[in-house]
Amino acid sequence: MEKASRVMYSIANFFTWILVLLAIAGIVFSSLALAHVIQLEEGQNLGLGTLIGCIFILIVGLITIAMVRRAKAADSSKAWDVLFIIFGVFGGNIFYILGGIFGLVARR
Repeated sequence: MEKASRVMYSIANFFTWILVLLAIAGIVFSSLALAHVIQLEEGQNLGLGTLIGCIFILIVGLITIAMVRRAKAADSSKAWDVLFIIFGVFGGNIFYILGGIFGLVARR
């Protein structure tokens, strides 16, 4: 079960990296729109709110990636698995939930 937990965390980490890359793209496009380098069409809004949201998503994503690396370690505690079950429920990521459940069931 420990191996299954690590696999689930790796899959979830892959999707978190995609989210981080999208946040970086959002930061770049929002910055360019605020600097009036790119012209937006009617109804498009890439302002300060989008910039702040993307920065927040980037920071949370990078922290989550660092925590997943710690949770996947062989000597990690069961508290990491409980934490990622909670993150999975609030974030809607089934792979964090499954990784946490498999980590709790595994013998260490």
